Amino acid sequence: MDVNEEEIEYHIMNACIIGQLEVILKYIDSHNVNKFLYNGWTPLLYAASNVQAEVIEYLIKNGADVNKHKDGYTPLMALCFSTKNTTEQRIKCLMLLIQAGANVNASSKQRQTPLMYACISQEPEFIIELIKYVKNINLCDNRKQTSLMYATIANKPEVVKILMENAADITLTDYNNLTVNDIASMKGYDKILSLLNCNEEEIINTCEIAKVCDWKDMFPVLNNINDQTLDSDVYTILYGMNLENYSHIFQGMDLKTFLKLTEKDLWNLGIDIKAHRMQFMEHLHRFHRKKWNIQSIGDIKKLLPYTLYDAIVSLGTVAKQTAIINCSFHYIKNNLIEVNNKESIHLTEEQISNYKHEVKKTQKTLNVLKEELLQMEVLSKVIQKENDIGVPATYIDSKKHRINWSMFLAITLIIGICVSKTICIQKLIQH
Repeated sequence: MDVNEEEIEYHIMNACIIGQLEVILKYIDSHNVNKFLYNGWTPLLYAASNVQAEVIEYLIKNGADVNKHKDGYTPLMALCFSTKNTTEQRIKCLMLLIQAGANVNASSKQRQTPLMYACISQEPEFIIELIKYVKNINLCDNRKQTSLMYATIANKPEVVKILMENAADITLTDYNNLTVNDIASMKGYDKILSLLNCNEEEIINTCEIAKVCDWKDMFPVLNNINDQTLDSDVYTILYGMNLENYSHIFQGMDLKTFLKLTEKDLWNLGIDIKAHRMQFMEHLHRFHRKKWNIQSIGDIKKLLPYTLYDAIVSLGTVAKQTAIINCSFHYIKNNLIEVNNKESIHLTEEQISNYKHEVKKTQKTLNVLKEELLQMEVLSKVIQKENDIGVPATYIDSKKHRINWSMFLAITLIIGICVSKTICIQKLIQH
C-alpha cells in the first residue's frame, strides 16, 4: 500500500469514528465499502464501535455488509461492546443493524455472542431490545461462560433479572465448574445473590412437611393436608427439580393437583421468573414420561404369609400409583389439546404412531395393575375370614366413614383407561 492510499484510509477511518459523512461519500465513490482498511477493520465496524447512527445508516444504504467480520467480530458485536454516546443512540444503531439483517446469534472465534458483549457494557433498556432476537439465551463461550455469567461478573443485577425472566439457566457451570451463584458469592454481589437464591433459608424454614407415620397416611382421602403443611411427595419432587425454594407456594396442595400444574398455574401461584417456570415444566414432563417398573406397584407373593396390615399397605401403594397414572393421562390430554389449538404445530405420521404405541403400552400396564388389584381383593377376603380380627371402626366400619376401596380404585382405573382410549387416541387421529 502506498503512502497516499494509507492516508486516504486513515481519513475514512477517522470519518467513521467522528461522523464526517462528506468524507465517507467521497471515499465510497471510488472504493469498495466493504474493504478492510489498513489496520484490519471495515468502515462499518468503526462506525458501529463508535455509535455513529447516521454513518451506519449511510453505509448500509450504500451496500455495507452488516455481517462482514474481523476474526468473527461483527459490527453488531462492536456496537454491543461500546459504551460511547447515549443509550438511545445505541438502541437506534442496534435497530438499524438488525433491520439490515445483522446476525444476533453469531459468535466470535472465542464463541462470544453479541448478548455476551452487551451484558458487559449495555444498559437494561438495550438488553431488553436485543434479547427479543436471541434464539438461545444459554449459549456459552469457549470458557463455558453464559451471558448470565457475563452479567454477574460485571455486577449488573438489573441485567441478571432480565436474563432470568427470559429463561436464563442458573444451574449451568463454567470451565471451573462454577455456577452464577458461586461467582456472585465469591465476588460478594449481594443484590445478584438475592435474585438467584430467592431467600432460600427463610422460605424453607417456614414450611412444615407432612410425614407418613402410619398406614392411613398413605390414603389422601383419610389425611387432609392443611394450608400450612407441605405434602411430603410434593417436597421430594420439588427438591429433585432444584426448586425447593418455592416450597411455601405449594403448602396445602395435594400431589394430584401438583402433577397437573401448567405454566399459567405456576405464574398465578407466584413463580414470576420464567426460567424457573420452564425448569419446573421440563422436570414435570420428564416425570410423566418416565417408564414404569411394574414392581413399583407391589407384587403379592401368594406362597408367603401375608397379613391384613400388609394388604392395607399394598393397597395404599397401589392407590397412590394409580392416582399418579391418572394425573399422567390428564397431563398428556392437556398437552395434546394445546398442540391441537396451535395451527403451526403438526404431528408427523411417525409421531402419531409413537404416541399410539406409548398409549397402548400404558393401557397394558393398567391391565396388569387391575389384575394385581383383583388378586389383592381376593387375598384380603381370605385373610379377613381366617383371622376374623375385625377392622378399625373409626376409618372403615363406621357407616358415616365407610369407604369401598375396591370401588374407589376400580373407578380410578376405569377413568384412566377411558381417558386413554377416548381422548388421547382420538386427538392423535385428528392430527
